[in-house]
Amino acid sequence: MVSSFIVGFCWSSRNLNIFNAMAIRCDIHLNGGHRKLILAAKPEEPPAHLALKLAAFVLCWGENPIVDPSAKHPALLNQEFRPDLMALDDGGGVALWVECGPTSLNKLEKLPRRFPHARFLVLKESRREGDRLRRDLTERRSRGSVTVWSWREEDFALWAGALEEKTEIYGEADGRSLNLVINQTPLAADLTEH
Repeated sequence: MVSSFIVGFCWSSRNLNIFNAMAIRCDIHLNGGHRKLILAAKPEEPPAHLALKLAAFVLCWGENPIVDPSAKHPALLNQEFRPDLMALDDGGGVALWVECGPTSLNKLEKLPRRFPHARFLVLKESRREGDRLRRDLTERRSRGSVTVWSWREEDFALWAGALEEKTEIYGEADGRSLNLVINQTPLAADLTEH
């Protein structure tokens, strides 16, 4: 089953190290804080999805994101959709909803109506994908309700290539900017907003 994930993965063989285990144990030291996180892939997720989820966790660090919240979470009751990450407001409602990688336009149109006070962020692994999603959202007149951030392809390849089954991250994240060391690999990246 693992081989089906590796077939679709198109970076160097160095990237395969995290996807053999399909889980990442993270020790993150960011902006003066420290957290531990375990990310495990679901069978239906493409290999890059774990790397995008970890990136979203780091980018949204200040909002204390919850990764892969349960459908039984009180903020998500009676919802058929679940975010890759979410952050809560003081009342326990959804303040931030994050999707990583491919996401249906139908979902992105429904969510802002269901959670009118939440912010919606979609994280893409390349600028081309970010441009395509923004164009599709604009054609459907959904522009203002969903924010789209994307990586430069070479920065995402460096990020994903530095991840291992046991990953240590040190540095700073501010908005769309990252200044990090991931398992002794330095990365300075500014994601693009579309």
